[in-house]
Amino acid sequence: MNSYQAPRSNKGFTLIELLVVIAIIAILAAILFPVFAQAKAAAKKTSMISNFKQVGTATAMYTSDWDGHYMLSNSGGIGIPGWGFGPPDTVPGQQMQPYVKNTRISIDPMDPMQSEEDRIKDQIQYMTLQNPPNPNATERMYAMMVRSNIGYNYAFFSPWRYIPQTQYVGSASISESEVNNTSGTIMWGTSIWDRVGGNPFGGGNWVIETPCWKDTNGNIMRPMDRYAPGTGDGTLRNYGNAWDATGTLWDVYGGLWPFYNQTSLENIAHGLKDGHVILGMADSSTKSKPLFSTIAGCSAYGGGGFAGTVTDPSKFMWDLD
Repeated sequence: MNSYQAPRSNKGFTLIELLVVIAIIAILAAILFPVFAQAKAAAKKTSMISNFKQVGTATAMYTSDWDGHYMLSNSGGIGIPGWGFGPPDTVPGQQMQPYVKNTRISIDPMDPMQSEEDRIKDQIQYMTLQNPPNPNATERMYAMMVRSNIGYNYAFFSPWRYIPQTQYVGSASISESEVNNTSGTIMWGTSIWDRVGGNPFGGGNWVIETPCWKDTNGNIMRPMDRYAPGTGDGTLRNYGNAWDATGTLWDVYGGLWPFYNQTSLENIAHGLKDGHVILGMADSSTKSKPLFSTIAGCSAYGGGGFAGTVTDPSKFMWDLD
């Protein structure tokens, strides 16, 4: 007895059909990959904004415990290294640790150096260690927080001082009552340590530098005026060049770096970028702002040790007024 069987079809995709499918996938990938990249960058930006909010909360708790005084950019001391060179000096990231208990918040998710160990290893080469080359826990914490991507507006909140008579190396302190415009005053900003080949290298920097030191009359602004040559005791110190107009240097933006919403300024200098920086204000609020908005009302690029002059006080965001 014969049974009927339907003929089998061995027909698969033709070469043309496969090529069409591959082309469609390639087109979809070209469309979606940038979207995924933007979503990833946006998530990292949100994460860093959250980190800055934690720092703002920690700052408020710190000032509450220290009679309304802000953190020192360097605790300093007599005849000690100071300014990033090691304990017994301390830096803001250390001073706020009792309130945050988290070192990872000091690392920007977009910074190329994500490893805490790499940051510590790179910093200890500049430090005076008790037992070289084996840093103790305090020295490790110091090294890590010197390389924080959350930089402190030290000139206005804790100006650097050097007193040769006593060999004091450190900084001054100000109180909350001295800040007249807390919501409009930059306290923290996303920072970098150095640039190699135009790209950020070495993590962050525990301080950022104001683009303007002088008011509209050409006088050093408060509180730096207390320590400036001429108006004060002459103990004021800084990096010496404010915002450096040399596009390849780390401090072209005073240590700030636009990790987010980046666009290239390659036509000006190799590796130079525009974009957004994350800012922590004196009222503990957090903002993402275009980099060049931070020099509003300021000449930014001036010459000399305390460079830059304010042109419009109502727009300048670094000072206390």
